Amino acid sequence: MYNEIKSDRFRPNNICPICDSNCYQESDVTGTTLVVCPVCGKYRFGPGMDLLFSDSSIKEFRYRLSFFLRTLAERGAGKRDNSYFIVHNESTLRPAIEASDPKVREKLEILLRHIAGLSRFPGQAILIDTANDYPIICGKNSKEVDFCVESLKEQALISVELTTDHSPLCRITASGWQELERLEQSSMESHIGFIAMWFDSSQDFARDAIKGAIASAGYSPIRMDEVEHINKIDDEIIARIRRSRFLVADFTGQNQGVYFEAGYMLGLGRPVFWVCSDSEFKKVHFDARQYNTIVYSDVEELKSKLQFRIESILGKGPIVNPC
Repeated sequence: MYNEIKSDRFRPNNICPICDSNCYQESDVTGTTLVVCPVCGKYRFGPGMDLLFSDSSIKEFRYRLSFFLRTLAERGAGKRDNSYFIVHNESTLRPAIEASDPKVREKLEILLRHIAGLSRFPGQAILIDTANDYPIICGKNSKEVDFCVESLKEQALISVELTTDHSPLCRITASGWQELERLEQSSMESHIGFIAMWFDSSQDFARDAIKGAIASAGYSPIRMDEVEHINKIDDEIIARIRRSRFLVADFTGQNQGVYFEAGYMLGLGRPVFWVCSDSEFKKVHFDARQYNTIVYSDVEELKSKLQFRIESILGKGPIVNPC
């Protein structure tokens, strides 16, 4: 549930240009508009978007925009700095409109993960506001989320109680938590690309290029120095690698951790994409140099070659790139 719209700060004063719900809007001198919508979540868009929002040819697909924007907003829940939310334009929103809908199985998984993400402890009851929360599963209306709630209940993955206004209070069952663990450990169903590289500011350009390549290929990039956790770092790295579909290893800087992480992923029998700067490639250990390595000299070369290789080996991923 997107709670921020309920605060006094975001009292509705306008209509959401995507879903027509009552929302809060605020524009600045640059023409950038901030929207906080109970359906689409929190998002920003730049000037000149009226034509896209009013395009009758995409009207029936606006629910995909709501899904895309709500998903990003849920990841940024609690962020007070509006700069966290990128300024969207047609190039960032058009792919969301043209993307395929998740399959029913995927919608059920999305909803189960959503409930788990809101649960602070096993057994907590989570309210699903069906009137506003249907975009979470890329639904067209509240009936779809009702269907998914009932389906998860029939599978004994959640238990459901109804409030006085008939909204479902959902608790994940023991079987539901076990199913979530199974999903996390299933590499074929993971959309995560783990990045192993030297965490030095001199490599920020390479980090951005690798993240951009993974995202453009349709997967979700993760780098450990950007993950919040309270576990032992080695345990967390292993856990994250096990949840990942593939790993990108950049050997620039000859960080020994990169060798370990790449080897661990190979031991799991999952794909490793090898990259290294041209100035460092001769320093790479002989055994590692036997693999087909993307040797790069600039950012664009790294991004384009890595994206092409990921898509060639794994196919296009399911995640719409917001960048």
